[in-house]
Amino acid sequence: MRPPPNPATGRPRSPDVDAAILDAALALFVDGGLGAVSFEQITKRSGVSRTAIYRRWRSREEIIARALGRLREQAEETFSDWAERPIFEVMDWFVENVPRQMLNPLYRSLSRSVLALEDSSELKAIYSEAVLRPRREAFSVLIQRARGSGALPEGLDPDLIQDMLSGALLHQILLEPAGQTEEQLREYIIRLLGGFGLLPRRVSHRLTGVEEE
Repeated sequence: MRPPPNPATGRPRSPDVDAAILDAALALFVDGGLGAVSFEQITKRSGVSRTAIYRRWRSREEIIARALGRLREQAEETFSDWAERPIFEVMDWFVENVPRQMLNPLYRSLSRSVLALEDSSELKAIYSEAVLRPRREAFSVLIQRARGSGALPEGLDPDLIQDMLSGALLHQILLEPAGQTEEQLREYIIRLLGGFGLLPRRVSHRLTGVEEE
């Protein structure tokens, strides 16, 4: 049997074909978890040949990890330079946009599918290395920079803050009863950030209802 083509060789890749593959893989993952995703099923759902898929990715795990990363990029496309922004601008964007994402059925389903993965899952390892780790490192630098400028308290631990923040948001998505409104979630996030000391000194008064002195 001939080995799959090397993804780094061959004709230039078509963005439309890439998108069709990633959309199909993501839909399969949401519908049935990792077990529902295979090259055969991606081919059926996307209309893209197996050869074209192999030319791009070597495994279903790589495809799903890229699809999840692409989804994050799309959600942040108007704020892609967040890691270079002042902390108060990032928190402003976070409070405005994250509640909407938390109510999105796709994001809720994806959260369940990702958490259902086994600890030894190749997908979890690839996604962590390619998507989560760079984001955590960038956010840690953001917090450290804000601490250095005096915008945030000196004692904030970037890793601990990110763990606690992620856990609190996942609790709301997975365990709290359905029916919360976007504004209720926004108020929750404002309280959450305030409790962690993540509301900067120059936080917009429209988030808290109080103009900072």
